[in-house]
Amino acid sequence: MSIIESAYLKSKKDKGDALDEEKREEILAPGGEFSVPRKKEAQDLVSSRKEISRMSQEAVFEQNDYLSKRLIFSNMPDTILLNKYRNLRTRLLATSETENFVTLVTSVLPGGGSSLVAANLATTFAFDEAKTAMLIDANIHHPTLNSLLEVNAEKGLIDYLESEDWKEDEILYETRIPRLRFVPSGLVRENSAEYFTSERMKSFMHHLVSRYPDRYPIIDAPSIAYSADTQILTELCDKVILVVKYGQCSEEEIRKAALAIGREKFAGIVLNQF
Repeated sequence: MSIIESAYLKSKKDKGDALDEEKREEILAPGGEFSVPRKKEAQDLVSSRKEISRMSQEAVFEQNDYLSKRLIFSNMPDTILLNKYRNLRTRLLATSETENFVTLVTSVLPGGGSSLVAANLATTFAFDEAKTAMLIDANIHHPTLNSLLEVNAEKGLIDYLESEDWKEDEILYETRIPRLRFVPSGLVRENSAEYFTSERMKSFMHHLVSRYPDRYPIIDAPSIAYSADTQILTELCDKVILVVKYGQCSEEEIRKAALAIGREKFAGIVLNQF
């Protein structure tokens, strides 16, 4: 079972794995008081809930489905893990000045578990009946979310970026998690970086956040240390979460990954322990 250590690194660590103060200052997300996001008027919230309540939902996962896939759900037995994800969501919301924002989830090294963290973070946003979540699979060469969410997708993100014949809404798929929509990666291409730097990609991301102010896009990206795609995608995001598999990475590898993200967008670290 995954354990989220913190959305932000703890201010104190055991001596055995503590960073020195200079490195700690480099890797920590910006400090200071949380900025308060703009609050919606009560009438807007009621309208949002009504619109969201009309979203189609043909089928939902059963409790055993959530458990076998290690996906979180509102009344799950592991309340500690559930509350960790809720606290992570609260932290992200508290540090945003806009109605919605784009969060990218990546790992230091391949196999760090970022796809599951991204899926669970998106699910946590979808818990709120006044919000929806959009999970985008940008792990082009090793996509896993189609299988996890049991989505039979004909086309996906790369297909959309490659051809203007496809519209944005045609690659948004319903999932079996209420209020969660999914954009699959699409057909595998050898060179995906050129697609992510295109104006069409920028337009797509703008479309997601501007047309749906109650929708929170979460991007699942490859390891930042091994993928040029992720470096490009960070430019299109507001916040970046770094996933570290327990015992997999050195402190120096974590520090370099965090510095590659940059202080402005680095939202913190999630420690995955299996």
